[in-house]
Amino acid sequence: MPEFLLAEQLANKLDVAQAELSGFEARGVIRAVKKNGRTYYSSRDFYRLKGILHFMRTKGLSLDEAQEQMANWKLMPQAAN
Repeated sequence: MPEFLLAEQLANKLDVAQAELSGFEARGVIRAVKKNGRTYYSSRDFYRLKGILHFMRTKGLSLDEAQEQMANWKLMPQAAN
């Protein structure tokens, strides 16, 4: 995974419209980096939004609920292998 993805690439990988990315950015979920007239998102943004979208799509959670689930998921101890 590259360190940064163009907005178009992120939208395609997560199957969302680019306008939705702007909405997520406005809510503080992800943060764009603008360079030479292009919009980029970090791989961290990709994985964070991927997890949030997973909870929203599979569990029917709201954005706020999905963000809470992601925060809790990061805090849970990893299961022993």
